[in-house]
Amino acid sequence: MKLILKKEVPNLGTLGDVVDVKPGYARNYLLPRGLALPVTGQQSKEFRHHMQYLEKIRKGEVAQAQQKAALMKVLDLEVTRKAGPGGRLFGSVNNRDIQEVLEATGYTLERRAILLPVPIRNVGTHNFTIRVHTEVFIEMSIRVLAELDPNAAAQEAEVAATNEAVEEIIEETEVTAEEESAEAAEAS
Repeated sequence: MKLILKKEVPNLGTLGDVVDVKPGYARNYLLPRGLALPVTGQQSKEFRHHMQYLEKIRKGEVAQAQQKAALMKVLDLEVTRKAGPGGRLFGSVNNRDIQEVLEATGYTLERRAILLPVPIRNVGTHNFTIRVHTEVFIEMSIRVLAELDPNAAAQEAEVAATNEAVEEIIEETEVTAEEESAEAAEAS
């Protein structure tokens, strides 16, 4: 079924695009929500005349999106998470976390607009893409830092002290065993 889109529909098209979709998708989703019009009929003729006005609006939206993208491009994003040895995170950083960081800086985006190929699981700098508008994409990076846990440092110190004590006991046992074997050798 051919339709003319009245609004931007993710993964389908933008305003004014003529798209071919399955009849059920058109009947049950696009038409009832006012996202599209049938290609034939009086409504579509009126809409096509209205398209010139809508094209100006779309160009304005794209220009605003490009300005927003330019402002966002200079942001230095940083998130801190608990990490284990070797920089491996406990958990991960996903698009929802990036959305929260962006909202803290004053930029509101949908979570689905943040295109992260896989969740971030390591400390370091990672790249991702943001879809500001259907026609405007920007590449950004986020720096993931390891959170220093004071309890973990104390636990590591305890483990190190315990390991040293165990090593001392083993050495003493070995020395005692060597002395006893030397005494046994002298007695024989």
